[in-house]
Amino acid sequence: MIWEIDDQKPKIEGLDAQGRPDPAYAAALGLLRAPFGRRALAATTDVGIWVLVVLPFLIGTAPLLVKLATGAISPYGFLNHPDFIFAVVMASVSTLLGLVYLIVQLVLHGTKGMTIGKAVTGIRSVNVRTLERPRVGAVLARFLMVVASGVVPLLGPVFLLISPTFDPERRGRGLHDKATGIWLVDVRTGLNPYAEKRMRVARKMVKAEPNLGRSTLPSLATPTDPAAQPEYRPGSRVSAGVLGMARPHEAHERPTVGLPPATPAAQAPAEAGKPVLGGYRIADDEKPAAVAGSPAAPMHPEPAPVSAPVQSAAPQPGPVPPPAPQREPAPQREPAPQPEPVQPPSSQPEPAARFGLRFDSGESIPITAPVLLGRNPDAAQHPGASAIALSDDSKSLSKTHMLVRPVEGGLEIVDCRSTNGSGLIRAGTEYAVAAGTPTMATDGDKIRLGDRVAAVVRV
Repeated sequence: MIWEIDDQKPKIEGLDAQGRPDPAYAAALGLLRAPFGRRALAATTDVGIWVLVVLPFLIGTAPLLVKLATGAISPYGFLNHPDFIFAVVMASVSTLLGLVYLIVQLVLHGTKGMTIGKAVTGIRSVNVRTLERPRVGAVLARFLMVVASGVVPLLGPVFLLISPTFDPERRGRGLHDKATGIWLVDVRTGLNPYAEKRMRVARKMVKAEPNLGRSTLPSLATPTDPAAQPEYRPGSRVSAGVLGMARPHEAHERPTVGLPPATPAAQAPAEAGKPVLGGYRIADDEKPAAVAGSPAAPMHPEPAPVSAPVQSAAPQPGPVPPPAPQREPAPQREPAPQPEPVQPPSSQPEPAARFGLRFDSGESIPITAPVLLGRNPDAAQHPGASAIALSDDSKSLSKTHMLVRPVEGGLEIVDCRSTNGSGLIRAGTEYAVAAGTPTMATDGDKIRLGDRVAAVVRV
């Protein structure tokens, strides 16, 4: 049996060629360093809560310890002092509360990136390499460095606390932050790295290539000039639903439509043995029986001359003979119906294709006019557009997220400065849609609105 061990380390985004965290990547995500004023306010808040926790010790135990330290009472007197039991109880309460406070602060800071003071002032701590939680071990090491700086009274803590102002990367990282790999960021005006959905969308937008212009696609419209040979024309759809490509015909092999027009007899020389009927030749198997034996005989025979009675120069007595009966003319044959001329095919363009959106929930929306999509769209700033509210269980859609307009060959999408952004997925690759920039989407593309996905389909 062969055991395979996958020793490949997970790839960390945002590192430069030397493996160091890239400040430009963090800035592109929208992460901002915590202001120094709010950092000082957060530290003051945490210290103030600590003072409240040790207040029982300061009130009930510290005075008795001061008397013992100054020699006001002896150790025997300290143990037999009437306030000794009270001092022990107050010291125990402060010690227990202090331990609980310290553990809660370390766990919150290591798993959520915040202490009570940082939560109040809108500051979070992250690992500077992974931009994730800093871990409890790193937070504890940072705290011990701050405590150890007190070995040098006053100067040590002051130098450590002002060291973030000397950061050459201008990220506000002090000596204790660099030693433990921690970075303090502002979540009030910048991106919150602990918001998983927004952080995932921000990483996708930074990694995807921007698509600021419309894509040039082949035209599917029928040319208005029938004589023009298009470079591309759609073929028939196969059973798999794929649009085929038809090969253009050459000029000498262009197919004819309908029946070929008959050749008039006036424009073509008459062939021997083929009579002419109504201006067109008659085939051998279509000749009338009356003219089959005599090809030179006319189709309409002339009527025989009528024999008039001969009158003598002088009238003679006797009965007048009746006039000779006239021969009735032979019935004329009706000419064969002439074939109707073939009408050329109409050169008017076919109606343009209509498109719609099919969402991941199975809902389909045909787009025949401008449409506003979002959690609760407001059409006041987009006259002429109709508002359609979409269900959003993940809360990733903005109130007015996207404007969709029908155009020739597809749909035009415009991101309305949404919080979680929008994207165009084409051939498996997602391209970020810049806010306010029209982007072309055609059949087969997919549109991402927050965490919702819709496919562009023909209606």
